Amino acid sequence: MHPASFAGHGKTGGVLAVGHRLYAWLNLQNGRWPDVDQALIWSDDGAATWKRSRWVFSRGRGRFKPATFLNFGKGFTGIPGEHRGHVYFYGQRQGETENTYLGRVPQDQLEDRRAYEFLSGFDGDKLQWSSDSGKAYPVFADARGTGDLTGVVYAPGLKRYLLSNFHKGPGQLGLFDGLNPWGPWTTVAYEEHWGGMRVDGEGLTCSFPQKWMSADGRTLWCIFSVYGPGARQGINAHDRLNVVKATLHLR
Repeated sequence: MHPASFAGHGKTGGVLAVGHRLYAWLNLQNGRWPDVDQALIWSDDGAATWKRSRWVFSRGRGRFKPATFLNFGKGFTGIPGEHRGHVYFYGQRQGETENTYLGRVPQDQLEDRRAYEFLSGFDGDKLQWSSDSGKAYPVFADARGTGDLTGVVYAPGLKRYLLSNFHKGPGQLGLFDGLNPWGPWTTVAYEEHWGGMRVDGEGLTCSFPQKWMSADGRTLWCIFSVYGPGARQGINAHDRLNVVKATLHLR
């Protein structure tokens, strides 16, 4: 057991390995959720100790806060050529649960807040990027709302990006696929009672590590976390590490 690197409270949502360095977004838990600041942390010793950015994505209604990273292969490898050189991340605006936004930063400048930019729209097929997070354009939307921990991973066997999130409680899970990190997205599955769990409670994360994908991308393993009374039903996955196999049938 290693001593804590920071005083106070905090939770991570998204984690990314770039080479041997680990990065994570840290919810500082310095207010009542979702009114909290979000910071970047990193580790060079396998998560034994961590350093934290001096800057934060500030709390406040309508402000963008990153929560997860777009993941590729081990150590940030296996990236399609057009997307190399940048780390991509996803998040929401505080108090707004319908839309998810996309940002990026050069992979060697993650600690520099000035290097961050946000997808702000399209000019034909050309992407528009802005350093102002207030101009961010939604890349995924669900009118029923989603949790803030949207997971996106590149599946090389399919040559597609897989996006997963919970739209309500632990039994309401959506899985989508797209040709790019910004979509457009098609629906793979949209479940209301996944795992026999009820709607009360909270679906937290659902991610598909590339390491656990078959060569053709059709067999996957999902790591997921759920919380609350509904999560105690069905497969009884409340507040623990859960792993489940997924098989995709292409049409």
